[in-house]
Amino acid sequence: MALTIGFLGTGIMGAPMARHLGRAGHAVRAWNRSPGKAAALAQDGVSLAADPRAAAQGADVVVCMLSSGPVCDEILLGPGGVLPAMAPGSLLVV
Repeated sequence: MALTIGFLGTGIMGAPMARHLGRAGHAVRAWNRSPGKAAALAQDGVSLAADPRAAAQGADVVVCMLSSGPVCDEILLGPGGVLPAMAPGSLLVV
């Protein structure tokens, strides 16, 4: 069963994870604070999201692979945060 996955953070750990999920046939929408890092994933079927909320909207799963706890808090809970954009019943993996 293919899932829609919002992926936040495509650095050293996040990029390979998002790449493998895309190659496995899941619909992956990735966002990264430095957009160029996420752009390379397009060749693996990963679409790019303009912002974290766009990556999370309608996703079955949201994966947060950001650099630190405070950064995760800001992106998930801060103004314009991701949590309110997530679908009811979706899964958050931090």
